[in-house]
Amino acid sequence: MDTLAILSPGYPDNLGGVTHHTARLMANWTAAGHRVDVIGDTTVGAEDAVDRLRRGGTECVLLQYVPFLYGRRGVSSYPERFARACAARGMRLTIFVHEPWVPPTRIPWIPLGWLQRRQLRRLLRLAPKAVTTVPTWQAMLGAHVRLIYVGCTLGPPGGEGSSTPAPSLGAPVVFSPFAAGLRWDWIAEACRSLDTDPPLIVIGADADTVRAHPTVGKWFREQWDYRGRLPAPDIMRLLSAAKLVLSPFIDGMTGRRTSAFAALSAGARVLTSSGHLFDPFFMKSPFHIAATMEDFVQTAATLWATADSDSERQRRIEWHQTHVDPALLDARLLAMVLE
Repeated sequence: MDTLAILSPGYPDNLGGVTHHTARLMANWTAAGHRVDVIGDTTVGAEDAVDRLRRGGTECVLLQYVPFLYGRRGVSSYPERFARACAARGMRLTIFVHEPWVPPTRIPWIPLGWLQRRQLRRLLRLAPKAVTTVPTWQAMLGAHVRLIYVGCTLGPPGGEGSSTPAPSLGAPVVFSPFAAGLRWDWIAEACRSLDTDPPLIVIGADADTVRAHPTVGKWFREQWDYRGRLPAPDIMRLLSAAKLVLSPFIDGMTGRRTSAFAALSAGARVLTSSGHLFDPFFMKSPFHIAATMEDFVQTAATLWATADSDSERQRRIEWHQTHVDPALLDARLLAMVLE
């Protein structure tokens, strides 16, 4: 039995993709016979945290990296100090780069992005092993960085084992409405082209939260059905009943979009987009992929007017199980961490 550790700031209280990923890794790695410890409190000094792990027999550590996990501006020295402490104590470190840095699309992000790039490159020099979820990031970060997807972090689809299928939802669905890069202009235009009541079901935020959001708020519509933040099993039950999930991103369908993977795992039809970070691997997937807004709107209308079939639904589920099943992804990451 190996003793492993994961550095995951905010775990377990801060909800979000990285926290859910850490919880899933803990469950699958523990089931594989390993002991797993999580460092979630970064108010404890990096050196002190590593010393505690070392005393507990930890040999391998996974560092979960998103810049803003380590501070509001994303330029904290904590991950680098943690990595140096691991190296000094002979512990094997792997870095999982979920998001490398903010894009320079706003004036405050221009210096922040540069500082985050410098921080991450220093960090990668301290870790002999690193993974990321997007091929373009892999090319930017270096040849030694491997590609591993995150996949769905919400657990199995709801209603498994039930002899009565859930009734199909009467409107298209958006899940994780505040995801960075989500093309709400495309979604709003697609909803206008469909004759549904309500025009859209939003999972992950209530009406007041959407209305107050600085970016998404301008697309707020009173007639949309806002389901709020729900427990993971409830989300999966809704996705299992979704006739169509709208998930267009400005950077395309990348390995980090766990909301799209969750919908696909439940057998739902998912309409996404291509973009400058698009992963060609997904061209052969069951995702429906649009290159432009016009293509997205037309495809949404076609899919909504076309009856889904049990065989197509099963094909989507089987593709997910074969290529991006969470247990497979976690086993692959575990092998890398231990090697």
